[in-house]
Amino acid sequence: MATEYRYQLAKRGKWVCPQCQHKTFVLYVDTDGQPLNESVGKCDRLDNCNYHYTPREYFADNGISAEQKPKKPTIRPIIRPRPSYIDTDIFKASLKRYENNRFVSFLHGLFDGDPCDVVRQLVSEYYIGTSSHWDGATVFWQVDRYGHIHGGKIMLYDAATGKRVKQPFNHITWVHSALKLDNFNLNQCLFGEHLLNVPAYSNYTVCIVESEKTAILGTGFAADAVWLACGGCQNLSKKVCQPLTGRRVVLMPDNGKYDDWAARGRELKGVCKDVFISDIMEQKAAEKGDDIGDLLIARHRAGTLDESIFDGTNFKRL
Repeated sequence: MATEYRYQLAKRGKWVCPQCQHKTFVLYVDTDGQPLNESVGKCDRLDNCNYHYTPREYFADNGISAEQKPKKPTIRPIIRPRPSYIDTDIFKASLKRYENNRFVSFLHGLFDGDPCDVVRQLVSEYYIGTSSHWDGATVFWQVDRYGHIHGGKIMLYDAATGKRVKQPFNHITWVHSALKLDNFNLNQCLFGEHLLNVPAYSNYTVCIVESEKTAILGTGFAADAVWLACGGCQNLSKKVCQPLTGRRVVLMPDNGKYDDWAARGRELKGVCKDVFISDIMEQKAAEKGDDIGDLLIARHRAGTLDESIFDGTNFKRL
């Protein structure tokens, strides 16, 4: 006998897909026709979008156990507003004044002696922006594969050390907060996601790290991979990682985060072609919390940087 699932794809009606923004999205609905959530469904544009977020994944991502699921809905579920996007003019206005950008100054100092095109390419490829919110601050824009600008993270760095400025307070905020954009619904994507569309990178392995700075350093030192940043383990979800469908992915967690990332990585096996995780920071990190960027900088400055970090011996298939 066929299993009858409580939530099934609606027989009628199409919504705007939360990923590609086309009206080709079919919601999962309850037996009485009530949708679970406007993000839970399947896009009909399988070749061009491939978004599919199931009720089971939704419950897992939101920590809802089987016992907590209502036996029968008595009220219409809360429908979240559509994702907000940053205006293109705001984005373009940030792509200048690099002489005042402390993070870009750090990159110039780090790659001193290398062709100046290295830093120029990093700035261009990752759409590194400059913000006046704090003097010398940087904007890391989140641009998806469709060109939608999901948000911009503003951070302040020390131009000499490349470390974030955390005194007298942690200098980190978002563009929509700094500009006081009312009712802005932040819906994060992977930092660098737009690079997945570059034809020359179509067969490249995708390396995922936590911080935007580290993704940029990874490309600077090992340009034969696509380096993306998730901003935090919570963003290693099937929903956020849908653009990685069919790709070979290597997770590179910070020291002390291996187990958390491994658990998240196992959930991505149904999305990605192959998922690996590197334990090199568990072996080589000088301090807890160090990431692959710290190791790359240290070895670069010591003149001991080689390909052994990326030769696969530190990778474990999940």
